[in-house]
Amino acid sequence: MNHFLQWRWFIVTAIVGTTLNLINQWDGLMGAAPIDYFKLMLTYLVPFLISSLSAWQAKK
Repeated sequence: MNHFLQWRWFIVTAIVGTTLNLINQWDGLMGAAPIDYFKLMLTYLVPFLISSLSAWQAKK
């Protein structure tokens, strides 16, 4: 796999995952509610898998 594509996966994951966590866990991040760490990890994992698999399929 192309090295450039791998870095792009992490960039997409960082941007999309952070945005979704801010939307979904705003209360937890601001201290008004507990943070659900399982959901936090899944929110970063899903964009990573989608961007890596779609880049892999496009490359194929």
